Amino acid sequence: MHNETKYSFLIIIATLSWGVTFPLIKISLEYMSPVIFLAIRFLISTIVMIPFIKNRSDFTGLKQGFIAGFYLFLGYYFQTIGLYFTTPAISGFVTGLYIVLVPVIAYLIYRQRISKSDLSAVTLAFVGLLIITVGEVSNFSLQLGDLLTFICAVGYAMQIIYVSRNNKLDMVKFTFFQMAAVSLYSTIAIPTFKIYFNFSSPILIFTIAFTAIFAGVVAYFITNKALVYVKPEKASIIMVSEPVFAAIFSVILTGIPLSYYTIGGGALMVIAMLMTIVLV
Repeated sequence: MHNETKYSFLIIIATLSWGVTFPLIKISLEYMSPVIFLAIRFLISTIVMIPFIKNRSDFTGLKQGFIAGFYLFLGYYFQTIGLYFTTPAISGFVTGLYIVLVPVIAYLIYRQRISKSDLSAVTLAFVGLLIITVGEVSNFSLQLGDLLTFICAVGYAMQIIYVSRNNKLDMVKFTFFQMAAVSLYSTIAIPTFKIYFNFSSPILIFTIAFTAIFAGVVAYFITNKALVYVKPEKASIIMVSEPVFAAIFSVILTGIPLSYYTIGGGALMVIAMLMTIVLV
């Protein structure tokens, strides 16, 4: 199997794990402050990765990891805070705007052009996202949660682009530094939000463990490694399935029904994702 195709499928697996986290985190925020949640989640991710670091005295990639970690922190911080003020489905779809932001930012900063096939896929995905947004919000108006989540989309877009341009580094060590950076930045940001926590909730403990290991260490190592072979604009289009998974798992875990707009728009986004895999 072609490397780009193989790693494209691995990105889908990682994206599936992220989609699950939307409703889980929404529920967990009833028991723990968002920034404390992030600090603990990525601290556990960092600790889990320690045994996999071969040369622990070599700090190559530290700077790059902390820069990528900052962009990732911006994404998670504003996504988690935004999720506090909006629904999991809306959060998932606004976050999905990074599929459009990646090629735009890559061109503005690095003059990196996008192919016609990828542009078609981005356009199709954006149309799907627009359909879903119109369906979810009958009287369109920007809410605080939507604006915060859009900032998160910018952070995710910058993170994807930055990782793809530093793809010659040891990705195990790079991911370790990235996880450590997010934990550090989150700890510093704790005073910016109301502090509360209640570890008596089983769903909270499960969510921390799941997001730290599967949606953290495993998912980010996979995507960081995949960006060695998959162009950032292609990766971002594949990741568009994240809000689709978020909506599906929101129905399963919270009982929030899907509208015809969500189903139709989600179908277009999945088609866009498949286009990037087939048209390699």
